[in-house]
Amino acid sequence: MRRFSFIVFMTFASVFVFAQTSSNFRVIGNIPQPDAEGLYLIQVGAFNNFDNAQRVYERLELVNLTPAFERYNELVRVLVPAINSRDIHSSLNIIRNAGFNEAIIRVDNGIVRQVARFDSLPISDAIIPSLERREIASRTIRIGEANSLGDLVQNREVISWASSTPSAVMVSEDGVVSGLTIGNAYIAINESEYIAIAIVPAEDFFVVPQSMSSLLPPESRFNEYRTEPTYRLSYRFANRGENRGASGSNGGIDILGRGANYQWLWTTYYQGGWFYNLNGVMREMVDGFQRGDNGVTLTISPEFVYDKGVPYLQLKHLLHNTNSFPVTDQRFGASADVMIHENDYASLVLTPYGAYMTDDRENPSLALMFVCLEGAGITPVDTLWLGTYSNGNHLNYIYTDRRIDVHNADSAIGFSYQNIDLAAGETKEFIVRFTLARLDD
Repeated sequence: MRRFSFIVFMTFASVFVFAQTSSNFRVIGNIPQPDAEGLYLIQVGAFNNFDNAQRVYERLELVNLTPAFERYNELVRVLVPAINSRDIHSSLNIIRNAGFNEAIIRVDNGIVRQVARFDSLPISDAIIPSLERREIASRTIRIGEANSLGDLVQNREVISWASSTPSAVMVSEDGVVSGLTIGNAYIAINESEYIAIAIVPAEDFFVVPQSMSSLLPPESRFNEYRTEPTYRLSYRFANRGENRGASGSNGGIDILGRGANYQWLWTTYYQGGWFYNLNGVMREMVDGFQRGDNGVTLTISPEFVYDKGVPYLQLKHLLHNTNSFPVTDQRFGASADVMIHENDYASLVLTPYGAYMTDDRENPSLALMFVCLEGAGITPVDTLWLGTYSNGNHLNYIYTDRRIDVHNADSAIGFSYQNIDLAAGETKEFIVRFTLARLDD
């Protein structure tokens, strides 16, 4: 997947209006007043693959919404149409509680309303929102650095420059950007294009060169990685259920970290990823979502966050009761046959915040850190298991507590949340974090 393709639907309107954020749920576009006339629709996603669109469609049906499809060029959009202005807030809350991170509000001008395969979807005559600007380039800058973007727009007559996030990066009238805080932002050019910006620390043990091609994750079987703006962490959902090495895959999540000399480090056995278990049953976590036998759903919502200059991959687990009655004593967790690149015997060390895994042989100063016991923004796990792969037996210990260092062995990790009660329609969230950092950090 092309780098930065995950920002197809960014917060660029024709008047440069940006997302409203609430509890990490972004609403793109203007929310109408309750007494506004006309109908509105909420766009929940757009997909190259119809199967992915179908899964989102079914998730919206599970929460009693009435979704629809719309074809736009090679994409299939999933929409909730025909919403009165007074119902916009309640519909957004339902979508947020179902585990989605983003929604786009549009005026409903008539859309396709039947379920169909991608090839048979007719082209919609719906108005195409001006939110979809085109990325023309990207650049990494350091905090405190001023950098001209003029070389990236040599063949364009730039009428206006604007920053999506002035608190992170400022842009002058002549296209000079200044980094203020760590993160990412987007510089809009005129009415239809933008440049993606990553802002990194002024001094850091990862020096990010201007050439971006060498910073992308290595080729995988499906090339679906999403990469953190400073190119230090990356993840993907392995959602096809095909075997990868000895670990195989049940559609869990795989995490990469960048080590010395820009080398991407595998953190699970040949990128097999984490296996998820919901209420005692191994589940195919398709695109990070699964519905259990009792109507309880589990959604994995990844997000890159920053704490004191360190990037983290934050995994928010949303456990949702779709039933009209309460459920009790729910549990879920995950396990992985871990490794650092080619070292399948990477050591695991217990810490107050969780555990870290390090390659003792080649790179002892760097470690992949699993923050799950204490730390900003995380939900302490009920069980943390450190042990050995043992021909796949690590999957039997997801709900077991064993907090002991592991050295000189084929290492594995498991964690779980247990004894969870959910009221009818209730959603609870559970958060862990990963990062690649120096041990002395």
